[in-house]
Amino acid sequence: MDRADAVAFCREKCLKETTVRHLISVEGVMRSLADRFGEDLDLWGLTGLFHDLDQDHTGDDGIGHAELAASWLREAGVDERIVNGVLAHAFEVYRTDLMSRAVVHADAVAGLLVASALVRPEKAAGMKVSSVKKKLKERAFAPGVNRDEITDVESSIGLPLDEFLAVSIAGLQSVAAELDLAPKPRDGPRDGPRDGPRDGEAS
Repeated sequence: MDRADAVAFCREKCLKETTVRHLISVEGVMRSLADRFGEDLDLWGLTGLFHDLDQDHTGDDGIGHAELAASWLREAGVDERIVNGVLAHAFEVYRTDLMSRAVVHADAVAGLLVASALVRPEKAAGMKVSSVKKKLKERAFAPGVNRDEITDVESSIGLPLDEFLAVSIAGLQSVAAELDLAPKPRDGPRDGPRDGPRDGEAS
C-alpha cells in the first residue's frame, strides 16, 4: 500500500479529522526515526500512520483498541510487521523489535510536539529541543501525554532524550504543512531591495 492509498484508508476508517492529523504526526516522527536508524522509512511511516486507526471506534474505554485496527489491516493485506507495530503501541507483548518499541515513544512525543506547535506563532517552524523539554516538565501542559513514554526512550530504543526530541521535531516539521502547522508564507518581502528612487525622492 503506497502512502496516498494509506492516507485514504485512514480517512475512510477515522471519524474525526483530529484523529487523522494525529496519525500523520506520528507517521512523520516514525519516518524521521527510521532515517536516524537506517531503517525502512515506508515501513516505519505506515506503522505510525495506522497505529490509532480504530481510535474513533473503540471509545474512551479502549476495549478492542489496536485489535480492531489489526483486523482491518490484515483484511487489506498490509505487511504483518506493520500490524505487529500497531498492536505493539497498545500491548507490550508485541514490542519485539526496534520499530514496535519506537512507535510507543513516537505516539507520545507527537502529542507533545503538536500541542507545543499550536501555542507558538511560528507553529512547528524553528521549534527547539530546549523549549520542548520545558513543556515536557510542565505537567499541566498537554496533560493527556504520557511523559514516561517520552523520558524512557533511551532505555527502550537507545536514543538519548535530546536526540530523540530533535529527530522527532524534524519528523513533525516534515508533515507540518499537512497539519496546518507550517507558518503561512508572506505575500512578499517587507523590506526588499529598491531599484531606484521613489516618486518625490532625490536621485
